[in-house]
Amino acid sequence: MLINTRERYGLIAQLFHWLTACLILILIPLGLFMVQLPINSTEEIGDKFWFYSLHKTLGIALFAVAGLRVIWAIFQPHPVLLNGESKLESLAAQTIHWTLYGSIILMPLTGWIHHSALEGFAPIWWPFAQDLPFIPKSLLLASISGTAHTFTAILLGISVVLHVGGASKHAVIDRDSTLARMVPCMVPTIPADLPKPHFRWLTVFLSGILFAFLGTAIGINTVVDGSGSEPNQIITENARNSENGWMVNHDKSTLAIEIVQSGTQVSGSFSNWNAKINFDAENLGGSYVVVDVDISSLTLDGISQQALSSNFLNAVSFPLSNFTSDEFIENEKGNYVAQGQLTLVGQTKPLSLPFSLKIENDRAFVRGQTVVQRLEFDIGKKGYSEGDQIGLEVLVKVKIEAEKIFR
Repeated sequence: MLINTRERYGLIAQLFHWLTACLILILIPLGLFMVQLPINSTEEIGDKFWFYSLHKTLGIALFAVAGLRVIWAIFQPHPVLLNGESKLESLAAQTIHWTLYGSIILMPLTGWIHHSALEGFAPIWWPFAQDLPFIPKSLLLASISGTAHTFTAILLGISVVLHVGGASKHAVIDRDSTLARMVPCMVPTIPADLPKPHFRWLTVFLSGILFAFLGTAIGINTVVDGSGSEPNQIITENARNSENGWMVNHDKSTLAIEIVQSGTQVSGSFSNWNAKINFDAENLGGSYVVVDVDISSLTLDGISQQALSSNFLNAVSFPLSNFTSDEFIENEKGNYVAQGQLTLVGQTKPLSLPFSLKIENDRAFVRGQTVVQRLEFDIGKKGYSEGDQIGLEVLVKVKIEAEKIFR
């Protein structure tokens, strides 16, 4: 029998149930396993990427199966509880059932949103799409959805344990056919005088309360996590306001970087930096620029923590980076090259920064970019020297809007 009846589940519902169960029992331990994998070598990174891609692909498969299962359940009769006379047990069983339905939809969906809001790192395998429609690339959204994914997985895990515990009670203690009617080819023994179900909408309401608490916990965690992740203010506001010649408007200026990770471009930026600028196109010999950067203020999509680790930018040991230049070359009107020294991860190397300059009404608009060879500073030298997982070149992009200081 393909469809449900009042006494038992049909074959379609049974297949949806066991396929969903298999995917859940694979995904939860796989997720716990993959986050613990080391990334100290190219081989280890490749392995971690593979397991993340497997987890994401199976997660979206679960989302598809769960969606079909829920749709099928809505339009099918639900078999009557065999212990419906126990109101408390009936209430608990139905509430857990609705919670399971919600969790198996939300857990993979939040994971897919998290992936869509980020760039790079472990693609989803064919035939599923990489991104969801209308989901922007946003670190805040990625943080919220990532937290929701974790919390929903916890709720799903608890619900599965309670669901399995309830099924075991029916099989071992009650010795009824509750479990048998969900197993294909088994013929359950069903009493003829089953009571009518209780709590049709109360269980949906109680399950909704659980998800409301879950949403509250996600919101609180996002606020707490956000307040605790502010970069160390190594560069103070006073320092920001001490530029000589030109005052940088930091609200309209950015210091960004781009890298290539596994063939995908990943963008980031520094939120805390200071530029002291004394520039005169008519007196290049007397011009100079000094840029100090708080390394810990880097946000690099979903791999910020890895980028700041000891094998890369080593923000703990070398919290500041510095670029200085007092040599400027004008290639053509409005286009210059600043030749200077970059200090990064405790090493100083020559660096040239081509940039364009436009001045209107005592406001300067600067656009520039240059390439830093990360291995020159031993960044990612251990395990990442080939450039296949993480590109060897780091593109640095500068956008500055500044106002002339009159003394």
